[in-house]
Amino acid sequence: MKMSVKISMVCAAMMATTVVFSQTEAADSTINGKIADEQTISSDSNSQSNPDWEEFIINRNGVQYIKGYRNSDGTTSENKEDYSVKISSEKTHVGAFDLGASGYGSKMFSASIDDSASFLELNRGFHIAFNLCETRLPIAQSHLGIATGIGLKFDIYSFSNENMILSKGNNSLAYYFDSSTDYSKSKMRCSYLTVPLVLEWQQGNRDDFFFMAGVEGNLRIGASTKTKTSSGNKEKHRTDLYMNRLSYNLVARIGLKGVGVFVKANMSPLFRDGKAPEMYPFSAGICLTDWIPYYRWRQTSVTTTNHSTDI
Repeated sequence: MKMSVKISMVCAAMMATTVVFSQTEAADSTINGKIADEQTISSDSNSQSNPDWEEFIINRNGVQYIKGYRNSDGTTSENKEDYSVKISSEKTHVGAFDLGASGYGSKMFSASIDDSASFLELNRGFHIAFNLCETRLPIAQSHLGIATGIGLKFDIYSFSNENMILSKGNNSLAYYFDSSTDYSKSKMRCSYLTVPLVLEWQQGNRDDFFFMAGVEGNLRIGASTKTKTSSGNKEKHRTDLYMNRLSYNLVARIGLKGVGVFVKANMSPLFRDGKAPEMYPFSAGICLTDWIPYYRWRQTSVTTTNHSTDI
């Protein structure tokens, strides 16, 4: 079984486990005894016909809501009915969809390339990344927290010299320039399984200002080269080109209303030591943080009791 298939199966299993756990936890936290830190969050659309119909927060984190009746004296109804419950996990922006440019340099935090590595000079680079699942540990209520997850990222590097052919030599990275054929593209592709660990600050509501910074661990799961001639013939070779299997990079995001920008800078070289020129990848671009569906709806049976002394 290919590595990519195994990774997909593992991620799918983790996502299923996360959903089941979230639903089980939510079911256990429905009204049962004292409601801590209860507050009204909004009125329902039925409030014009029934002014006593409102929504209430029913746990400390403010991440689960229930619709119920409030009596004129401030107490809740003592009956058993089915209510719609909206459930969400602790939200984070770590599961962003990143789209931007990528490149590398001979030194960290640099885009310049040494003369000895000039054959790796780029025309352009493309970066795409997204998270498959995520979680957040609050530190200071809903503002500050530690976030992590599991995701995928892909970097595509297009070389300036389109006739340059890369290959994995016996002991090091090999290359040559094929002048006998007119090439239109020469590319190198890398794919990674990623695990970010960041410190995140959220200001106001979740869709307001956010900022995060931390590290991202990478496990290389694929690599290849691709060439295309001016006549349209394509050749693709799956080879790791002596790339490091494990690496890590710094990552930062800042944004507003679900849209922001990101910057990533590798602290580990792209290739193994002594096998190829020392190159440190980087990427930057825009991120969309609300592409994962955070809310799920379900029906549940709950019992409401008089909480006039708890409100």
